[in-house]
Amino acid sequence: MDAISHLTKQHETAKSLFEQIEASTDPAARQRLLDEVIAALRVHTKIEEEVLYPIVRDEMKGGSKLFEEAMQEHQEAKKAMNELDGMAPDDPAWQGKFEILMHGVLHHAKEEETEMFPKLRETVSGDRLNQLGEQLEADEQGKLVVDLSKDELMEQAEASDIDGRSRMNKAELERALGHR
Repeated sequence: MDAISHLTKQHETAKSLFEQIEASTDPAARQRLLDEVIAALRVHTKIEEEVLYPIVRDEMKGGSKLFEEAMQEHQEAKKAMNELDGMAPDDPAWQGKFEILMHGVLHHAKEEETEMFPKLRETVSGDRLNQLGEQLEADEQGKLVVDLSKDELMEQAEASDIDGRSRMNKAELERALGHR
């Protein structure tokens, strides 16, 4: 499966989980589904940031802007996920935080599918997209660990507008970006 198909399939899984959460009235089921979507989103954002986005930034016309926007949206999603981590579905603030996460992720996925992915198909060969798909799958299964340089991490931290990034070492940048 090529990289774009792989990532689009992950988007569909997230959409389905969000729909199930919205349809459920059982707090335990909502929490279980939320935990599942958060775990999937953490893997998804990691593989996009480590494998796909450097190609978008470096090889696509207008890729730097798409890269920065995607990284900012990822940071917003990570913030919402972290806020939801300590909340129960019956918490009065839970629904609002959930909606922020859901709408942000769905907006991000739609932008990728309508803007970034078509441009990527024009820029990158089918063979390379297939190779990237294999990389994404391996990374998703924990078989591939992409070791970004401190400069690459700093670039992602800048695009994500992470406070204090200039004073962070490599491990701190990885944690702030949610890579490790």
